[in-house]
Amino acid sequence: MNDTNAGRRRLLGGLAAATALPFAGIPAASTGSAAAGKERTLSKDARVGIAIVGLGGYGALALERLSQSKIARPAAIVSRSREKALQAADRYGIPADAVHGYDDYARIAGDQRIDAVHICLPVGLHAEHGLRALAAGKHVLCEKPLAATVGEAEKLATAAERAGRVLMPAYRAWFSDPVQDAIGRIRQGTHGRLVSIDAHKGFPMALPAGNWRFDPALAGGGCLLDIGLYSLQLQRWFAGGLPLAVRAVARRGDDPRYAHVESHIAWVAEFAGGVLATGSASWHYRNQNRVRIGLESAWLDIDPATPAMGERVRIGLDAPPRIEEPQFPLRDQIPRMYDAFAEACLGRSEVPVPASEGIADLRMAEMVYRAAFG
Repeated sequence: MNDTNAGRRRLLGGLAAATALPFAGIPAASTGSAAAGKERTLSKDARVGIAIVGLGGYGALALERLSQSKIARPAAIVSRSREKALQAADRYGIPADAVHGYDDYARIAGDQRIDAVHICLPVGLHAEHGLRALAAGKHVLCEKPLAATVGEAEKLATAAERAGRVLMPAYRAWFSDPVQDAIGRIRQGTHGRLVSIDAHKGFPMALPAGNWRFDPALAGGGCLLDIGLYSLQLQRWFAGGLPLAVRAVARRGDDPRYAHVESHIAWVAEFAGGVLATGSASWHYRNQNRVRIGLESAWLDIDPATPAMGERVRIGLDAPPRIEEPQFPLRDQIPRMYDAFAEACLGRSEVPVPASEGIADLRMAEMVYRAAFG
């Protein structure tokens, strides 16, 4: 267990302004958002055409959810398997000539039906395809994490700024009503000062050896980047920035699949104001997906914390002692994410989740990894 306090100045240098979070419900200023309004070719009355890049398990889900968006629409599919892509295209009314391969970015650049892409590929391919899409003049929505490393994510953000295009990490949890409610309670001091954040996510990994998640070149890391990123971002959002110091432990090598990536990792992080955060990510847990926020005069649980919808909230209060369970509308975060992204592409709003958010998550992940492995 190593303390990363000594190296925090280098890790955090220059990031305070870039990662400052807005209050709940207030749009965030974003890397590239001002430039995104330049050379606008979209009609403000049009639905934004989005190409799904990668038709694996999540890409297929994203395509289905995109079809529910009010402001965006499925416009194309970019896939290695043309046969599989044509079947999906037929299902969602996408023309056959809007099915592209991974080497077709020159054609994609000239395809006026495509305004943006949603990258649903393995992590190690995010930066490559993001840069190619930006060079083709398209806006980019990218699955988490934004890239495999901080350096790659920063290159993407710079390219988006220069291209005058939107770059947004696909952080659907930002569009969770319970998460925004919790942020609002913390910022407004509804229950006193924030004291602690405890966040955990995990499930029993069933994928076989050979899956890209076990290849560090394609995955960037193990369970921390795969699922632990949800806990990291919740801790940052609630605490309002990056941690000052982190300690961590991790496990790898207990299964041939995990020879090069961690299968379990846990951390303790100290944030400004003395806020302590504990968290873990694991491919060994029976399903866990929860966060508990400790405040001076209350505790607040969200469990499950980061499903696409169906979060449950419980708040423990005093005077008199009681537990309240506030109710929220059952709303799918993914179509709402697409709508917000499309609004930014149309220049009607700022980017709700800026590229700096994706960079900040990777910085915190690097702190956890450095604490665990040195």
